[in-house]
Amino acid sequence: MDSQIIFEASKSGELTCSLKGKYLHSKYNPLAEGEKFAQNLQADFSPLCVFIIEPALSYCAESVKKKFPGAAVCAIRFSRDFSESDTKWNKVFYLDGEIPLGEILFNSLGEEKLISSLAFDWTPAKNIFPEESMLAWGEIKKAILKARDVIGTRSYFSKRWLKNSLVFASKIQKTLLLENGDTPIIIAASGPSLKTSIPFLKKYRDSFFLIAVSSAFMPLSKNGISPELVISSDGGYWAKKHLDFSGEENAHTVFALEAESAIPKKLLTQKEILPLCYDDGLEKDFLDSIGCPYMLSERNGTVAGTALCFAHSLTEGNIFLCGLDQAPSPSYQHTQPNALETDNGKKDFRLKTAETRMTASRFNSQASLEIYRNWFISNSEYFSKRVFRLSDNFKYDFSLGKIREINWNDFEKMTGCGLTGCGHTQQNAANNPKKILFKSVKIKVNGGERKSKLLETLRKLSQTEKFADEVFPMDSILIKRELSPEKRGELNSKLTEKTEKLLKECEKLL
Repeated sequence: MDSQIIFEASKSGELTCSLKGKYLHSKYNPLAEGEKFAQNLQADFSPLCVFIIEPALSYCAESVKKKFPGAAVCAIRFSRDFSESDTKWNKVFYLDGEIPLGEILFNSLGEEKLISSLAFDWTPAKNIFPEESMLAWGEIKKAILKARDVIGTRSYFSKRWLKNSLVFASKIQKTLLLENGDTPIIIAASGPSLKTSIPFLKKYRDSFFLIAVSSAFMPLSKNGISPELVISSDGGYWAKKHLDFSGEENAHTVFALEAESAIPKKLLTQKEILPLCYDDGLEKDFLDSIGCPYMLSERNGTVAGTALCFAHSLTEGNIFLCGLDQAPSPSYQHTQPNALETDNGKKDFRLKTAETRMTASRFNSQASLEIYRNWFISNSEYFSKRVFRLSDNFKYDFSLGKIREINWNDFEKMTGCGLTGCGHTQQNAANNPKKILFKSVKIKVNGGERKSKLLETLRKLSQTEKFADEVFPMDSILIKRELSPEKRGELNSKLTEKTEKLLKECEKLL
């Protein structure tokens, strides 16, 4: 803060404080003041999270917890002078961090809590710090709007994801897992900068383990580069188009597929699959029920984020991000060829040109790219020690926080390709690093027994809160928010009807 906060004893003996002669707590009985503040808080729903904006010495904390016993009660701080009272809160967030508060709130609390949250100013703090208060409210609003959008997406796609998971578990045949190593990994995304790296990917191909996100699969393959692993986690129907082509050059490519992603069925029956699974998802229960091996992955708004977390768990070596622009492009948004671009290009004509379509795509992608970019920035400190953004001196529009940008000369020095032969990492200068290896693992349950196991598991899950939270997220949130037992009963009845209808659709699907 610009001025020093002065602490002194109140008439009742508790500590109080002031700034420029204005008190943040009562001079007489700050504890009673905090209790009265909590009693006066009103809510027309049952919140999962309550924010108190700069509560200073936190005399209200315990009373707010009693007022909202089912909520995570959090403080948003303007000043670090009050940090000694941070332990009174479930969580404490500071406004002055490097990362925007809205991003921190979303990453820490998640969409369910934020969409059912309340916020209140500690009135003296609002009066003394009006600008900070307005900024805090703006960041809370951003976090809640993002939570609303995520919940909306989940509500739209959740039934599709459930059906994708069932199809995946019922159809998959050949399964592989990976053994960790310390080989360097390159993750290829499909941003325009990937094009600059294709000659170098060819040149140094034997020096790294290559993971391609699904949209980068075609441009790599068409340039004669076969990834060890192609990863897809998108549940939208359009995602399968990136995987729906073949070629002899991809004969040995393994597909790392999240169980709820959209996948051409022929891949599940004909190709070797590395099953990926979210630890908190229903697909884990389905795969466990049939004894299908899998590797855990992290839920993320973008497949590049999922790929990075997965790669980080696979190797002790460095990880290099190619084609991860995370910014709109004035021309094609992806390195060509691109499966969706090829399909969309067929619809171009004189009155609706390719230029018009690409301009619309550029502007429509800005909001989602900002969300994806902020995830990398928010997590950049964790990844920065051994994750790098790699290109042939491409001029990016945005940085990725503390993830350092390097060129292929740097890559050569770091991996030792130009010094001691490909495959030698700087961390592992004692010659060859430990390779990342595939191993075959069979599914235990097959045939008709597999489908009956899946249906049995589905029925059991449908009776749980976890099922409602994942498949009908908005309905579940409304039930938890509702204060009236009568209305809550009505909402539960509607949810039961929706569940039974969905179960019949899933049974028919299998």
